[in-house]
Amino acid sequence: MTRTDIETVTEQGAQGRTRWGVFLAILAVPTLVVAALIALLVAWLFTDDSVAADVKKTSCAEALAYGGAKLPEGARDAWCGIEAGPEPRYDARFKMPRAGIDAWVAAAFPQGPQLRTTQCGDAQVDACLTAGPVAGERASVQIEITHDSRNWSEVRFKAFTL
Repeated sequence: MTRTDIETVTEQGAQGRTRWGVFLAILAVPTLVVAALIALLVAWLFTDDSVAADVKKTSCAEALAYGGAKLPEGARDAWCGIEAGPEPRYDARFKMPRAGIDAWVAAAFPQGPQLRTTQCGDAQVDACLTAGPVAGERASVQIEITHDSRNWSEVRFKAFTL
């Protein structure tokens, strides 16, 4: 018997192609979609798209004077703003002593109208008033009054042109 040497022969040739490129391409599409959705969510969370974005704080004397009224004696927690637009729209909110409401309304609108307790639109509103341009005033006025307690009422005053 003859012995032969065992030779190891290395194969010559190119490496086989893998499918990693195809796999990564397929994986990249959903990853990009998810990243875009996360970016849109972050942009939506950090942008202010509220309706009140055009409301700027203003003096209460200006806001109430536009509708022919003045801030009542003893008022507290007052906030007043103006909404941007072709015609100004003022909004004032404040608390005042409940006992002085009728006198304040009578002083602001001496020729009427008077407060009413019916047909105010909202069940939580205790009294309201709607006045068109009266006595040379340039604005219409809406007032809504909600009684917070036995002594205090919250007043919401809106003055605007029609």
